[in-house]
Amino acid sequence: MNRLLCCLVLAALPVASQTLSFSIQGSSTTLGTTYSFPDTAQSSSSSIQVNVKNTGTVPVGIIDVYATVNSSFSAQNPNFTVTGFDLNSTLAPGASEPFTVNFTPTTAGALTGYLQVAYFVEQGGCSFSNSQSSGCTASILNATTLQGKGTAPAIVVSYSNNGTNTVLQPNATAPLNFGNVSLSSTAPITFTVSNQSSSTVSTPDVTLQVEIYNSSAFQLDKSALPATLGAGASANFTVTFAPGQIGVDTATLNVGSSSFPLQGAGVAVTDLDALQISYVDQTGVRTEPQAATPIDFGQIVAGTNATATLTFTVTNPTTSFSAVTLPSLTVSGAGFSMTGAPTLPAAIQPGASITFEVTFAPAATGPFTGSLSIGSRVFALSGQTTTPTTASVSFELSATPLLSGQQVNLTIQSASAAQVDAIGDLTLQFKPSLANVSDDPAIVFLATNTRELQVTLAAGSQSATFNHQSAIAFQTGTTAGTITFTLTFPDAPPYSQSYTISPAQIFVTSAQAVTESPNLVVTLDGYDNTYSAGELSFLFYDKSGKQISPSALQVDATTNFHNYFFTNNQAGGAFSMQASFPVTGDASQVGSVTVTLANSAGQTTKKLTFQ
Repeated sequence: MNRLLCCLVLAALPVASQTLSFSIQGSSTTLGTTYSFPDTAQSSSSSIQVNVKNTGTVPVGIIDVYATVNSSFSAQNPNFTVTGFDLNSTLAPGASEPFTVNFTPTTAGALTGYLQVAYFVEQGGCSFSNSQSSGCTASILNATTLQGKGTAPAIVVSYSNNGTNTVLQPNATAPLNFGNVSLSSTAPITFTVSNQSSSTVSTPDVTLQVEIYNSSAFQLDKSALPATLGAGASANFTVTFAPGQIGVDTATLNVGSSSFPLQGAGVAVTDLDALQISYVDQTGVRTEPQAATPIDFGQIVAGTNATATLTFTVTNPTTSFSAVTLPSLTVSGAGFSMTGAPTLPAAIQPGASITFEVTFAPAATGPFTGSLSIGSRVFALSGQTTTPTTASVSFELSATPLLSGQQVNLTIQSASAAQVDAIGDLTLQFKPSLANVSDDPAIVFLATNTRELQVTLAAGSQSATFNHQSAIAFQTGTTAGTITFTLTFPDAPPYSQSYTISPAQIFVTSAQAVTESPNLVVTLDGYDNTYSAGELSFLFYDKSGKQISPSALQVDATTNFHNYFFTNNQAGGAFSMQASFPVTGDASQVGSVTVTLANSAGQTTKKLTFQ
């Protein structure tokens, strides 16, 4: 984010010794020369939060915090990791910062790692900022020795391939490869979940996380999994790689808390594999289908003349050496029909294509499935029909009135219980109340980072859900204006409701005052939902609390803020401001500053103590 700058002056601080100390967060316990994690099963994790503190008198620039396999600088340890630390940060004297050390054993038995810190000390005229140092010498500190014992996991996941059973390592980085698979074929792999403990356990949840939901080449079948696994028992599930397009596809298999990356490549083995297949829906969106994911025709209302039609195109790419003959083209399944197909067999020349339409228009209510066969390549079809039973709905917010900088939950209530499952489109629109401002991109649904999602009103329920959650979170951004939600079910007129975010005084989200000889530096992060910030004032006090100057230092930053807010702004009303004040004399005697920021809605005052 851009920074707004103004100026100031100081004298150099004396050089002093520096020390880093480590303590367990939330207690006064110092992290000793050795820290032992509790026994932890493979595929599980234990963690501890640690505070690193600069107990010296000069700033320390921390380059990295990590765990190694031995006490000298070496490869990072796969069993011990560090997360949650702001790398390349500077700790002022007395300042501290937390981070988390994780123990995730990859093997059973006693395991050891070494927690190390790479850092610079800002002394002798050197400086450190944003991973760049000038004249500083890097040092490595061995903070503590990490110990832990990995135990055998209660749940083991394995797979069978060509008669060989292989145990999967939890949270591995190398993907399980399904290999190169013809677009006219599939590659299934059977996985086994085994209970290694001496008691009955709940079967872990098995899910498949894909990059693009509506066009994944991977399909999960867990219909054979029971709810529980007895001592020593096991059960199977299957993942099938069924590509519909040439190229590499990836997914992540999640079994409980363990994850396993998957990979496969669709390749052209036959002439028909070389054909490029796509379809366009009624809104003009083009999709390249995968054979593993059914082509979804969406939801329509039964008993009406409503239909859903997709237009398919089959292309022989210009890179082909010869024509490809398409021998057959069929659609099966109740409710699905095809029109516009060419006379077959048809020879498709390089660079040429054929088109046809598939329509979903069932007479009954419920889910429907079918298939589309393009020669030897087969794609599943799906659609849903409902009766017009959706009652009137209403919106409720977890916080009113709406303010900028919030995360708020929206819930959708139906006047009566739904008779059948219904899927609706929920959209969010934002209209700023500020002149020459068109939008605030931060105002989105958190789950999708977009302004549109589909909600489900299940049969027998009066609450709509997204991903099985009735609370749908959105963020209000940092711009004054009006947010409008609109919900549309196929069998009901759209329902809309608007909420206003009123202009407000500047809100400061974080603030810091630091003595950086010969300067005093004041940093403020916040937001102005009126985009009208301008006048700033700074009133300094000595360490006894006495006002240093008879009046506050006034700074007119109107032009700076206006240029920031109205030139290529992608951050709404959010800003980060830094004021640097050169000081003559002993800057260490300056104890605090009161900062006042003004906009069209009023003034905000913040008192800061220099560190």
